[in-house]
Amino acid sequence: MRMNDIATPDHRFGGEDIDGLVRVHKKNGPLQQAFYYSPTVFAADMARIFGRWWLFAGHSCLIPNPGDFFTWKIGNEPVLVVRDDAGEAKAYYNTCRHRGSRICTSEFGHANRLVCPYHRWTYGLDGKLLMNTKTDFGVDRSELSLHPIHIRNAAGLLFISLADDPPSFDHAFAEITRRLKPHGMERAKVAHTIDYTVRANWKIVFENNRECYHCPSNHKEYVRATYDVARDQARTDPSLAPALDAAIAQANARFRALGLDEGDVSSNMTGTFFRAHRTPLVEGYASQSMDGQPLSSLMGDFKEPNAGTLRTTVFPNFWQHSGSDYAAAARITPLGPTTTAIRATWLVDKDAVEGKDYTLDRLLPFWDVTNRQDWTICENQQIGIGSSRYRPGPFSLTKEQNVAHFLEWYLREVSGPGAARKSA
Repeated sequence: MRMNDIATPDHRFGGEDIDGLVRVHKKNGPLQQAFYYSPTVFAADMARIFGRWWLFAGHSCLIPNPGDFFTWKIGNEPVLVVRDDAGEAKAYYNTCRHRGSRICTSEFGHANRLVCPYHRWTYGLDGKLLMNTKTDFGVDRSELSLHPIHIRNAAGLLFISLADDPPSFDHAFAEITRRLKPHGMERAKVAHTIDYTVRANWKIVFENNRECYHCPSNHKEYVRATYDVARDQARTDPSLAPALDAAIAQANARFRALGLDEGDVSSNMTGTFFRAHRTPLVEGYASQSMDGQPLSSLMGDFKEPNAGTLRTTVFPNFWQHSGSDYAAAARITPLGPTTTAIRATWLVDKDAVEGKDYTLDRLLPFWDVTNRQDWTICENQQIGIGSSRYRPGPFSLTKEQNVAHFLEWYLREVSGPGAARKSA
């Protein structure tokens, strides 16, 4: 395909050779245009990435009691997550074993039994069919349980995999669980959610999250609270490193005193596809807030504020910043080649009282402002990539390494299990 042959991106793509696109990718640079517009590539993304890898579905505090459930639709797959009678989070395909109707039709709810609204087929919270089907349907009910979905609860973060044989999640599970546990996500509650629709490919959204090269010119609120820009500046101006190192050492002394893992201002990955990394806040900031002051009562095991921020990122659809007073999370749901849904969630301690311990007018702005700034960036990039003159440029070797890391992971996986995974 020659990019100048067709004038508009809406008609430019179709039937791409995905493995061929992977092979011509230039390492340490952005992707070819088709990766952001092509329905063929999007279908591969949904099958080979979102249909196989571990996905963040929601927080366990959404289903505190047996019978509590929430639903989510990823691509064509309706997902049901429910707390069973034993108190464990379980996940099933939200499709009846009779004629396929969706069983739970609301996004959140409570049910002692899972009843299909079409013909009233009824299932227990363990997914087993409760009615006798042998006589009327000629099939024993033991063969008609709901199809289960793999699920892991990492210290209050619920991850699912739609694959029959999912990739290993053990390292990510252990690291996220250990580092997030003091934040008490299991004992949290959702204070607020905002659903954004971003007119950009999901990869553009994730790439933007993986670097702060854009922060000085776009995120003045975020930059005031974090050392991300100072880190980048110290890489190019070594004279700035001693002051930064001193700030990190001071923060780590505080973290050790609080019984937490140490951290630094690096944003490198903890594992191949995930990050669980604590970073300090700048002097004068006890929280990621507009004025640096805590936004709610303390969460989890914390006895005093300012635990830095634990940045948790899991490819391909999740990131969360967790402090001592609140956590802010994002869940990505691709809707199409050029459209992405993002649910932002703010969590506080379950005993925090709105109007007393926190107010939404103080809790939301830091991340809502930053989110909206990012979505504008992503939408502008999507439009620019649609140009017939778009050619992938080079990544910065000091400021965009994490974007390159994400794309190398993505290209390995989208080329398909067992396929040749090489990039030029």
